[in-house]
Amino acid sequence: MIGEFGPMHPVKLIALGLLVLPVAEITVFILVAAALGFLTALALLILVSFAGLLVLRQVGGGAVTRLRTAAGNATITGVTLDGTGMATALGGILLVIPGFITGLLGAMMVFPGSRRWLLAAFQRLFSAGRRPSSPQIVDLEPDEWRPLPEPKLPPRRRQPKS
Repeated sequence: MIGEFGPMHPVKLIALGLLVLPVAEITVFILVAAALGFLTALALLILVSFAGLLVLRQVGGGAVTRLRTAAGNATITGVTLDGTGMATALGGILLVIPGFITGLLGAMMVFPGSRRWLLAAFQRLFSAGRRPSSPQIVDLEPDEWRPLPEPKLPPRRRQPKS
């Protein structure tokens, strides 16, 4: 996402999203309640949260524990959400959180087809601010390069004073 002063750092983007999420959830709830009725909207929220509990129960505690450990470990640079049950656990957690937006995101994380689409969209979102390296620049892993010694230059000749 491009802000007024350039690309936003992913941490700032997540913080902004967490600040805006409650307002967005309340707004969506009001819109759904206006369309379907208050009791129907409330019943839907309860059903979505119950579905999240069922998903978490089905996934098991191992995936939730791995997700919690990964979130609490400050040295982790990335978490793989494909094929390990962690994506389904994250989807279950999002379903448990009351709200239609988090419920929709949670449902998308539970189903593999929509999960791939959602993860690809987040990857594009968070890598949009990075500029691709120019052809003259080659990115190397730390084990693929070594520092070179400083070049030895000939001594400087002194300029004659005029």
